[in-house]
Amino acid sequence: MSLYNLCIIGNPVHIISQEDSFVCYYPEKISFPITGHESALFIEDEKIYFESWVEEGWNGKNDCATDNYDLYYKVIVKDFSGNTLSEEVGDLYQAADGTWWIA
Repeated sequence: MSLYNLCIIGNPVHIISQEDSFVCYYPEKISFPITGHESALFIEDEKIYFESWVEEGWNGKNDCATDNYDLYYKVIVKDFSGNTLSEEVGDLYQAADGTWWIA
């Protein structure tokens, strides 16, 4: 068990860890690779909701932004096998009552 980024998310509760892969330890073992830009936010109805940041127009050779630079977020929904079910540009937010929305 990797204790790096160990956290509790979801309803019902899931114990997960994430870095180069998403790993769920409880209540069932789930594991699949993710990008370094993806981060699981919650699990509901056997779907895992990830937030991912996307950086376009970055010049890696010169380590600087180009004139076409853009940074934005996506919400990615995956099943327990790691298959992408949907992607949508936006960011997830949670209200005080626990509901989530994309903006």
